[in-house]
Amino acid sequence: MLIGAALVGCSSASGGSGSSGSELSAAEQQCVDNANSYFAARNPLPDTLPSELTTLTKKPTEGLTITRIFAGAVPIDSETSQRLVDAAPVVGWTGKAVAYDGSVEDANRKTLEAVNNSDVVAITGVPAAALRASIQAAKEKGVLFMIDSEDPPESVPGFGATPLGGDMYSQMGEPAAYAALRATNCQGSVAVFGVAAPAMRDLAASINETMKKECADCGYSYTELPFSDIGSPSGVNAVTSKLQADPSVSLAFFTIGDLAKGIEPALKQAGIDVKVAGALANTSNLSSLKQGRNAFWLGVPQEMSAWITLDTALRALDSGEPTVGNHYPVPVFTQDNIATTDEVPVYPADFKDRFAKLWQVAS
Repeated sequence: MLIGAALVGCSSASGGSGSSGSELSAAEQQCVDNANSYFAARNPLPDTLPSELTTLTKKPTEGLTITRIFAGAVPIDSETSQRLVDAAPVVGWTGKAVAYDGSVEDANRKTLEAVNNSDVVAITGVPAAALRASIQAAKEKGVLFMIDSEDPPESVPGFGATPLGGDMYSQMGEPAAYAALRATNCQGSVAVFGVAAPAMRDLAASINETMKKECADCGYSYTELPFSDIGSPSGVNAVTSKLQADPSVSLAFFTIGDLAKGIEPALKQAGIDVKVAGALANTSNLSSLKQGRNAFWLGVPQEMSAWITLDTALRALDSGEPTVGNHYPVPVFTQDNIATTDEVPVYPADFKDRFAKLWQVAS
């Protein structure tokens, strides 16, 4: 379901050649051939929504309010929330976005407030176990409560859905790993940098699993950074120190694009020659990619994330059953296929019309 990139014959900036330039061994050549085969079978830029997203049984009830509680310190989370506010009127709903400070205490305060004035409440970054009071309140008030997490949803109303949840990020690890193997010609090590979130750990673990299957001699490491290091000098220093300590690394992969802020000049100053790639790309990442300074980026566009969140809510209410929203058309961007760096492009290009048809609100 998740889409990779057809990179056969691309330049090194597009993930086509390794960093060492040495002749490939028979095992390395087989690994590269397998990566080529994997990507050749997939459209780099999705031209349809996942087949699992079927037509609703009825037109959605209008006049509802959906509120998304987001981590104010995470730019992509803020943008996704605003995109949800913009999308809600398509089905006759009102969307609201409320920031919390990243603490469990504030998350509970904000979700409890939202339950009192919303029909659907969504939050990201907090496990269900830490939100029991809000979940119980939602159940009693007939509110659908959604969490972007691996936690299995329980009931509708109550904690009934996980948009951008389940094994979505584990699925992303496969195309990420094959793209990394192509970018390095199955030589050297891949250093993955993430943050303390289950979804990011799942993505990293899936990359490791796929790499082990395809490249026995390829190295792998995972470094977890605190959320406060996103875009900060301390985060840049941590990454630089890790790469200086391990000269075998040929590619640095960031599970969140915001983690790569300031990395390129720091690596240049330190004389570290590694490729840069990652997931959850932002516009700065795509600009570096377009200019040939990065290898590849997986896209989880904020606008698509917002529409998937809305879609998951609609499906939970339509069926009355717990719903996992883990079906996502993920593009893999390369220097050759990136159309714009002004925003993270969304694919399929006609996704709004396709969703409207599925939701029975098409004009």
